[in-house]
Amino acid sequence: MIKQAKRVCLVLAVAALSGCGVGPDGGALSGSFDAPVGYQKAYQSALAQTQLCLLANGAYRIDSQLDSATRTGRLRVVGSLFGRKEAARVELTAINDTHTRVQVDMWGRRDWDASAMRAMRDAVVYSVASCRSYMPQPNDEWFRPQQPQQQAPQQK
Repeated sequence: MIKQAKRVCLVLAVAALSGCGVGPDGGALSGSFDAPVGYQKAYQSALAQTQLCLLANGAYRIDSQLDSATRTGRLRVVGSLFGRKEAARVELTAINDTHTRVQVDMWGRRDWDASAMRAMRDAVVYSVASCRSYMPQPNDEWFRPQQPQQQAPQQK
């Protein structure tokens, strides 16, 4: 009986850790910026940053995609176990050969907070992965809390 209770507690704890997502639940952060680097280099920098800082000691994994036909890339940090909810997402789109538009969405807590948003920007712009930002930041913060999405009224 005690053994079963311990298993249930463990499963609930793991589910709670894996259940967090990027959705607009009060803490999520979202923003975009243009980086003075090509989309492939921006993708590699974002991937290195994600591997170094955003996987929470193996509790999360990376789903990634780089498409040379559309000149886009996408990285998603998702729970490894239950739910597969996103903790972070980075989408990259080539503006031209030397500039990339980068959209970053993060859960807004723990490893995926405002500090992580700034560090991701630095990784892409300066091609240096670090879990903290050491570079001067723009005068105006480039990201904001996500706004809750309005649900369409249900028809009766």
